[in-house]
Amino acid sequence: MIIFHCADTHLGYRTFNKTVPLDEEDAGLNQREADIYNAWDRLVEKAIEAKPDVFIHAGDFFDRVSPSNRAIVRAREGLYKLSEAGIKSIVLAGNHETPRLSETGHVFSLLERIPDVSVMYDGKPQTVEIGDLLITGVAHSSSLADQVSQASPDPNYKYNILVTHGSVKGAGIGVFENHELNQTTLPIELFKKPWDYIALGHYHNYTRLQDNMCYCSSPERLSISEADSPKGYVIVEFPGPKFEHKEIEAREFVKLEYDAKEHGHDSLTDKLMEKIKFSEPEGKIVRLRIKNLTKELWATVDRKSLQSVARKAVNLAIEPDLASSSTFAISTSEIGPLTEEFQNYIEKVPIEDIDDKEKQFILEKAQEVLF
Repeated sequence: MIIFHCADTHLGYRTFNKTVPLDEEDAGLNQREADIYNAWDRLVEKAIEAKPDVFIHAGDFFDRVSPSNRAIVRAREGLYKLSEAGIKSIVLAGNHETPRLSETGHVFSLLERIPDVSVMYDGKPQTVEIGDLLITGVAHSSSLADQVSQASPDPNYKYNILVTHGSVKGAGIGVFENHELNQTTLPIELFKKPWDYIALGHYHNYTRLQDNMCYCSSPERLSISEADSPKGYVIVEFPGPKFEHKEIEAREFVKLEYDAKEHGHDSLTDKLMEKIKFSEPEGKIVRLRIKNLTKELWATVDRKSLQSVARKAVNLAIEPDLASSSTFAISTSEIGPLTEEFQNYIEKVPIEDIDDKEKQFILEKAQEVLF
């Protein structure tokens, strides 16, 4: 028996100002949004090649509670391809697509009538039977840890798989989280029941936590912290379980660093331009951190020249680490996506007479207006 385990596609995600060139497919679309759709298409292709008994997506299928029509269409197209290939799919809701207010409808309702697709989003243990395999999924909710504790393997089935989405911590393994709002922490003690395999989503780097449990990685890089992490999916085989991470192509992130302490009498701008050129930035997302930088030396840097050298990069972010000052970042996209900027504003600026529930309602309404 073969299981295809993937997660964290984040369909609809977009950032930076770069768009797809006019002579390419998806011309004019935000380049990072196109990268995400391409990664989803590659997952579907790999799944059809692998011919698994079941395709499992362990959360954050979409990037937001109210994804764009384009994201929904691309999601449905991929699921229909899997169905037409005779592959059963299970798609679990993660923290990104799960509304915090019960009044907000769930986007997964739009996927329910696709043949051979089972969606799990009510936050309680749900099961799907496939021959002698029972899959128990626990979607994201504010009571996720309690709900996972209530799920148990059924001895009447040969194989039992648990699927969930959250940050696992404890027992000396650290905390596997993405520093996001609305994420849930799960003590590793919750996973000591005799599951044959535990398919996790949320943490974007492939990580084997137990002999029967892993994060499968996201199929595309979403932050600079994932620069060195291979992207892809996991193939699980029974009896076993035997599981292996399979890598797929993803957008390259490059981390550059320059120590201003080592700077001599040459132009700092020239030194930084040389550093950027050497990284061959075309098509890449580049982060340049300048350490031990004085305000006086930083004032001499021609930032437009740096951006000109990286004009064929998807993005260049310059992070000057100013001595005796706080670190801040300057990017070719001076501000982030509007929803992120608004969310940061809501989190940082105190608003009187408003509780967390009302704050979340404001954030979700802002997403609906902006997208």
